[in-house]
Amino acid sequence: MLVFPRPSAARDIYWDPKCNLKSGLYGTGALGPPSIFATLEGEQHKQLRKALSNAPWTIGQLKNTWEHRFDELVNLFVKKMREHAAAGRVVCLSDKVAEFAADIMSMISFTNAFGCVKNQRDEKLILTNWRIGLDFFGFVGRFRFFRERIIPMPLVGKYFLPSVDNEVGMGWLMCEADRQVAKREKLIAEKEFDGSPDFLQHCLEARYSDGSPLTPVQKRAHVSLLIQAGADTTGTALGSILRFLTTTPGVFARARAEIDEADRAGRLSTPILYEETRRHLPYFVACIKEGVRLNPPATNLFARITPKGGKVIDGHYIPEGTEITTYAYVMQRDKELYGEDADEFRPERWLESDKRSNELEAVQFSFGMGPRVCFGKDIAYMEMFKLLPEIVRRFDIEVLQKGEYVVAGGVAYNRKFLGRFVERTGEKGSV
Repeated sequence: MLVFPRPSAARDIYWDPKCNLKSGLYGTGALGPPSIFATLEGEQHKQLRKALSNAPWTIGQLKNTWEHRFDELVNLFVKKMREHAAAGRVVCLSDKVAEFAADIMSMISFTNAFGCVKNQRDEKLILTNWRIGLDFFGFVGRFRFFRERIIPMPLVGKYFLPSVDNEVGMGWLMCEADRQVAKREKLIAEKEFDGSPDFLQHCLEARYSDGSPLTPVQKRAHVSLLIQAGADTTGTALGSILRFLTTTPGVFARARAEIDEADRAGRLSTPILYEETRRHLPYFVACIKEGVRLNPPATNLFARITPKGGKVIDGHYIPEGTEITTYAYVMQRDKELYGEDADEFRPERWLESDKRSNELEAVQFSFGMGPRVCFGKDIAYMEMFKLLPEIVRRFDIEVLQKGEYVVAGGVAYNRKFLGRFVERTGEKGSV
């Protein structure tokens, strides 16, 4: 596998249709049942993505159909953090926001959230088991002999790969997807579906261009896709940004001042809407972009295969059949592009000019790019634009331990980011 660290290589790899064949890792089952994320061939991916295009992937659709449900969960999160604040409890700040992300993804997938925020725990150990599995995921991704020769052997795959018999983690999620699909299909057989469509319903209604539905395996794989691919990764972004906000001198105070000013001017709802953050909190938006730049949730997955005849990438000829990818953690610290302070958290770089902001945005690789850009990117940004400013609006945060941003198998998560929520009083927008 060749890893290209410069931003200039990203377009050569990810925007060229000839490089739209994914590496063999995605066909091993290490990522769970076969889904659009694990589809290797570019044309098959295109057809499957088109079949699933009825789902609310864009921010406009999300605002219209789901934002009020996000609001309910934000309010519940605030209520639970108030309880922790009143009791003076020390909590893992990064885990709290990751649990919020898991509930959002499960809510969009199955209508009802798993209850991580309500019960203040990692329900069914979805997040815990995902993190445990990352080392194996990385090992399979880098050891071709193992994934091509060992995993396909009888019984070996059953030992290493997730099983629906598991009571927690990925195995439980696969079992839950099967149960939810069967239950919904039975209901639809009895009468026409008349509820608000969740992602499960979109999967059941998805059709290829010839009118054929998804296969039973595809239905079950895709209803859990958002949770598998988006819960802990979005949680990583939320936790990292919160750490940067609370540990970088002057940033928290400036972000709060911006929120308070917009609040006094009557520009913010309770809780804050996505569009209000986008329009009225430019510094906060810059903090979000800067945090995702420095701590990308997935650093170097998404490997492609060079096409027949090879390809020139960033000035280098690469023979055909080579696995190629970028390394977001390094690429998004490139000093030629970001300047000598590329390793520093400096949100102001996104506010220097629209031209500069667009230039930086064009090479952000935290959610991938090109025709296979992350399906859940706008869902993740809606979570960040809503939850994080609401936290800063309502709470002071006493950081007791910064913890660390950990990369395992090409995916990142935060651990041991400990602190206390302290409820604000006497300010407009606080309670």
